[in-house]
Amino acid sequence: MDKLILGLLMLRQLTVYEIRGIIKRNFKTACSDSLGSIQAAIKKLLAAEMITFNEYVEKSVNKKRYSITDKGRVEFSAWLKIPANLDGSKTTENAKLLFMGFAPQKERFKLIDGMIKNLEEGLGYMTVLRTYIKENDGKDTALEYWKQNPEYYEGLTKVTQITDMKQNADSIIFFQVASLLQGIDTFKFNIQWLQSLKEKMNTTNFNPIEEDIL
Repeated sequence: MDKLILGLLMLRQLTVYEIRGIIKRNFKTACSDSLGSIQAAIKKLLAAEMITFNEYVEKSVNKKRYSITDKGRVEFSAWLKIPANLDGSKTTENAKLLFMGFAPQKERFKLIDGMIKNLEEGLGYMTVLRTYIKENDGKDTALEYWKQNPEYYEGLTKVTQITDMKQNADSIIFFQVASLLQGIDTFKFNIQWLQSLKEKMNTTNFNPIEEDIL
């Protein structure tokens, strides 16, 4: 969560509710959008001096707008340089499949169907998001914000080592879309895999120790 918030603050200053809105719209299949989780991550980042904030009043309500510090940019840049582990083996949800042999036999198909349903819902959400990005990639909004906040943009260039605004925007959006497409393909694969598993579960002579599922 803390690295995700740093990544969002690389682009612009945000309030906690703006951060929550972005996570809810774009990352809800990857992490929680609960205000408590976000505030805990912000508290951690503030204590580490990786982010800071300025207070302002809007409609008689005191608000805080958070921004990343140079220390936060260094931390985020260092994290980016560590290759991501995309094997999916670190989620505890995988343990439900691992231990499904302990479940009553009559419940197993119901559990698999539930897993497929959850994946289909996630796939549907990400497909809608893909359509939205095609129609509104947010590049013009980012460019306008950077033009109005040159000092903040200068901090971003320290990480990307690219000074050209358009090139930075294009690169950032390219990999945002690539990440989304990777997620969509993963959902599709897992749905197909579980459907194949269901078919194999109906085969009395199938031995998963000796054969491949797909």
